[in-house]
Amino acid sequence: MHRRRLLALCAGGVGALAGCSGGGDAGERTVNPALRSTPTATPTPTATATPEPPAYGAGEADSLDRPRSVVVVNRFVTPQWIALRIADGETTAVERTLRVPAAGRTTLDAVIGAAREYDVAVRTTDRRRGNFAWAPGPGGGDLGIDLGGRIAPRDTYSPSTAGEFVVGSTGGLLGGDATAELVVDTPEEGGRVRVTAADGAGSAGVDLRVPAGSRVPVPLTLPRGPVSVAVDTPAGSDTHEWVPAADGPLYCLNGSPPRLVCDLLIRDVVVENATDADVAVDVAVVADGTSALDWTVYPVAGGRVRVPTAIPPAGSYVIAATAGDREARRRLDRCPERGPLTVRVTDDGVALGSRPTE
Repeated sequence: MHRRRLLALCAGGVGALAGCSGGGDAGERTVNPALRSTPTATPTPTATATPEPPAYGAGEADSLDRPRSVVVVNRFVTPQWIALRIADGETTAVERTLRVPAAGRTTLDAVIGAAREYDVAVRTTDRRRGNFAWAPGPGGGDLGIDLGGRIAPRDTYSPSTAGEFVVGSTGGLLGGDATAELVVDTPEEGGRVRVTAADGAGSAGVDLRVPAGSRVPVPLTLPRGPVSVAVDTPAGSDTHEWVPAADGPLYCLNGSPPRLVCDLLIRDVVVENATDADVAVDVAVVADGTSALDWTVYPVAGGRVRVPTAIPPAGSYVIAATAGDREARRRLDRCPERGPLTVRVTDDGVALGSRPTE
């Protein structure tokens, strides 16, 4: 291939190319030895990673024991955009625009390094606002920000810190190979939480003391089959039948009274009309025994209607729907998918359930 290219260049009159003609006898042709070598591939350009800036205030006299992260949790089943600003007096410590996925989270790792009081401001694209003060201290958690019915802070801890909140014996529930996770979410006042798990072989319990405004994941060593979980606090108690392998983490909403719920999501209800005629659909949802939705929607033929942020966190759900002479009622035996509850109307009837976020 190189020889054909060389001849073409000579025939085109590129006389300046060394080796096309030289001082040899007539008819002789010499080739520059360099042209005989195997060409080397041009290196692929590589981008140089931009180093992350150090945590704000790191290395100063009031440095924290470790830099703190910011964890933004989206409790809705649709994506959210926010503007976030964390200020140290008149100085901006962190300022970002963030997309938080549906039913997911976005984390800014290790961005705050000094133990000071910060002013936190959050703005959403639908004009909701949250403003609060946050002061990280020794041994404290990361800054959690919940995007839910309101924008609220949490001191967010990692599962590895759960032992710090145990009072007395672990009861055999902590330590070893964890097979499940109970997340204790305490929006307001903290205090004692007793967790008990039981199956056909026996029961075990552990006492925790959790701080106010915190979220503490507690890894538990449990059988893989169904277990009955109970939480007791000075404000009341609750129980829940749990299959960790199928349901995933279980959440304790530590309020008055405490409640065991599948997750912290605020769910939409999506009503789909898979027929070729417009239809009126009566939809009702009961969450933990309380009516959460009783609505009539009017999806056009082949269309759908979304009822946003209608269903609060719960441990059990019952869905009912009626469309003309078609009706259905269903109690969800397991925790729903991390997404909206669904009603689908067809010519044959009504199907009820849930689906993951899109």
